[in-house]
Amino acid sequence: MKKIPLKGLNEIVYYDECENGLPILLWPHEKAQGYYLTLSVKYGSLHTEFRKGNKNYQVPNGVAHFLEHLNFQEEDGDAQTFYQKNGSDVNAFTTFLYTSYEVYGSDFLKENLEHLLDFVMTPYFDQKMVQNEKNIIVEENKMDLDNPANMLYYGMYRNLFKKDKHQYYITGEKKDILKTTLEDIQLVYDTFYHPANMFLIVTGQFNPYEVVHIVKENQKMKDFPTWTNPKFKEIKEPAKIVKEYEEIFTNVEIPKIRLGIKIPRKQFKESDNVKLRFLLTLILNSNFGSTSDLYEELMEQDLIVGLSTEKTIVGDYVVIFVNAETKYPDEVIPLLKQAFQHLKMDEKTLNRKLHSAIANMVLGYDDIVEVNSGLQEQIIYYGKVLEDQKELLNSLTLEDVHNVISSIRVKEMSTMVLKPNKN
Repeated sequence: MKKIPLKGLNEIVYYDECENGLPILLWPHEKAQGYYLTLSVKYGSLHTEFRKGNKNYQVPNGVAHFLEHLNFQEEDGDAQTFYQKNGSDVNAFTTFLYTSYEVYGSDFLKENLEHLLDFVMTPYFDQKMVQNEKNIIVEENKMDLDNPANMLYYGMYRNLFKKDKHQYYITGEKKDILKTTLEDIQLVYDTFYHPANMFLIVTGQFNPYEVVHIVKENQKMKDFPTWTNPKFKEIKEPAKIVKEYEEIFTNVEIPKIRLGIKIPRKQFKESDNVKLRFLLTLILNSNFGSTSDLYEELMEQDLIVGLSTEKTIVGDYVVIFVNAETKYPDEVIPLLKQAFQHLKMDEKTLNRKLHSAIANMVLGYDDIVEVNSGLQEQIIYYGKVLEDQKELLNSLTLEDVHNVISSIRVKEMSTMVLKPNKN
């Protein structure tokens, strides 16, 4: 077993790997009240086109989520019944890039861990199950469509991207759900649900050596075919956005704004994505966060109810979002756009933001769910545990900040506004 010290944080992540290729990441915390298990598959909603061997395949949007639902079924019942009897919670979620099955408990660690590995890695679904599940997922999708937050989230991706699949609902749309077949489900499971394409993370109170022993003994009892290493189809996205402005009247009491900016990744001098994400977070917090001049000014004038930002890297592009809730969208939108033309940060602000970011990072290690989620994202986005995050934060300079600010040229921007339904 390998120990990965997290530099400057006095924390250790343990790493091991089963013979079949399943990685095991462990973060024991003796003061935790329970444990949190996640078994994740590197297959998400974006992955509908792929090549396996010498053949290309395409499945409907939403298959990853559909499979997540079905995979709880077992020959003698379902996984939820098992965990309820143990007084534990089981759930799952699908993202754009991966699917994760999660268990939270305080007792029966061995039983719960073994059953997690068993039900996820032992498929049991048939034609009748697929048909029955369609109605459930269609209803779930209907609720998503009526959700204002989802309207803004997916709607903005549709306005920014012509080809990228972030614009499609993780559940798929009704037509996708209804045309999904048992063959689609089986194909995806057989192709991607392999230990070499999965990873297990355990955080909380436990003995890491005991957990590794349980996992390896469990995996010895399972047979898997040779990993074929399928490849996802790469999508070349044009730089031009699809739509500059969209206004929708829907079920909201106060108008909601979402601004999206699409910037070519190559435009940034900073080559390290981890460092770039940190710098963007600092810049956005400084200019739009709850202690920024802009936020205080807008709140004092009662122009906004709330203001937040997000950032992500989508393929060849860095995407920045600004969200606001306001009764006066026509007044607020120009002010937000103007703020992007005059991004700033001084040495004093940088030091304060760095101190806050490091403090939050340290405090995060009191939460076994937060640590687990962070490790999941590190494996998905970077393929490894980031052991020097605190050192990286401490190394950031005002010059780094200004280099990133100078690269944020607001050329491709879209604005979306949700307004209350007209009477």
